[in-house]
Amino acid sequence: MRTKSIVLKLSLTCLLLSLPAAAQTSTTGLVQGTVSDPKGGVIASAEVKLLDQATNRSQTEKTNADGSYTFVNVLPGTYTVTVTTTGFRTAQLGELKVDVNKSYTANFMLEVGEVSAVVQVQASVAAELQTTDAQVGNVIETKVLRSIPTFGRSTLELISLQPTTTPGGFGTGGTVSGARSDQNTILLDGVDVSDNLTGGQGVSFTQSPVGVDAVSEFRMTVTNPNATFGRSAGGQVTLVSPRGGNDFHGVGYWYHQNDNLNANSWTNNRVGIPKRELKDNRGGFGVNGPIWKDRTFFFGNYEVRRFPQSTTFTRLVPTNSLRNGTLTFLDAAGNRVAYPLANSARCGAAGNLACDPRSLGISPTVKAMFDLLPAGNDITLGDGLNTTGFRGTAPTSLTADAVTFRLDHLITQKMQFMGRYSYQRNLAPNAAQLDIRNPDNVAILRALNTRGANVTGGLDYTISQNIVNTFRFGWVQNKSDLIGTNPFAVASTLGLTGTNSSIGQVAI
Repeated sequence: MRTKSIVLKLSLTCLLLSLPAAAQTSTTGLVQGTVSDPKGGVIASAEVKLLDQATNRSQTEKTNADGSYTFVNVLPGTYTVTVTTTGFRTAQLGELKVDVNKSYTANFMLEVGEVSAVVQVQASVAAELQTTDAQVGNVIETKVLRSIPTFGRSTLELISLQPTTTPGGFGTGGTVSGARSDQNTILLDGVDVSDNLTGGQGVSFTQSPVGVDAVSEFRMTVTNPNATFGRSAGGQVTLVSPRGGNDFHGVGYWYHQNDNLNANSWTNNRVGIPKRELKDNRGGFGVNGPIWKDRTFFFGNYEVRRFPQSTTFTRLVPTNSLRNGTLTFLDAAGNRVAYPLANSARCGAAGNLACDPRSLGISPTVKAMFDLLPAGNDITLGDGLNTTGFRGTAPTSLTADAVTFRLDHLITQKMQFMGRYSYQRNLAPNAAQLDIRNPDNVAILRALNTRGANVTGGLDYTISQNIVNTFRFGWVQNKSDLIGTNPFAVASTLGLTGTNSSIGQVAI
């Protein structure tokens, strides 16, 4: 069975600077403030310059009659803010860290003097105070994001660490601020990549790789999302992919887990099943830098996982007596009484009814099927009379790959473009159907393979000091292939006629 979901999303937004809360989008932040003189009087027409330290992109605004300035659609990163005006010394804030979906207030009090004299200022506590909206949530920056332990190297594991979330996260029934687990939304570069296929669990699966090395900014809004972001009653997760700069940077990593450091399970030891191989390897690399200095930048990440694990399973198999055509039951006194199917006299003596009036015994087809099954090895399963248990391990190796590539281009100082392509696949055997005819080499007959792809494009244009245009395009694909066994093919191995027909896939 194959399921497929494709979602096309477009968004076009015009933002007015008179509404600063609406001027920060799901992929950017906002910087605002006022400029005043030593006596507290506002300074109009002062020039404020915002410089991106990574790409050297600069934006310039002039303060209005109230001495205020606002920079909207500010991409996450580290910036330098410089204020100049005639008759006052230049003021400069050298390190302003802007996070996604947050606003920052940077006020300046200029000193009288020559413009050529530069006064370095420090960001005050007010710079971190959210004054444009009432959203509640935490931002995890790149350094912390990649340093904090995550078992599966997934950014989504950090969700359960946020306030008002229940343990377990979204995918396992967790809730945010009391909302149901399916009332959660995850945005990546402004496009909704929430799971719309496997039960609507919010972020149990995303169609884009969200590993900690493929994400640079993570913010979880747990309550009071504003109209720009909120579309569900639960949590709002905002993710931003990394972007390149004028300097080359790279990272390589490899994580390994080995079964030599693990003990066998108690159950396997009890029935004599040896410890199976477990070598979990997860590695990857990332690189970013300039294609055209000060204009075009790239980021790329590739991650791979190879996990040759095994899964313990149990099945019921016939006892030796049942394989030979003898049924065993307990009588009223609790005694074991055997009833051979081929001995009609024995059955008649027990209940005056012949078990097999024709004395044919067990069906050859049923016996052939029983003979394909292995002998039991776990007497704690089954009824102990006609059925017993078979316990074993089956190889359920996992194969996963994820790739992300992002391109940023500065068309003009007022217009910039971004594009990103992501792809991931997870190939996972499913132990729901097993071939146990060879107990030393059990085969998996069923697999659940998922693949996802995502294309995102964005164009941000500062039309004027009062109008900003943001455009986002998103194409999201999610495919799941459930591969199972043809029951007719299984029946044909028993020599049954008329069972070689094929079953086609059912497309949904």
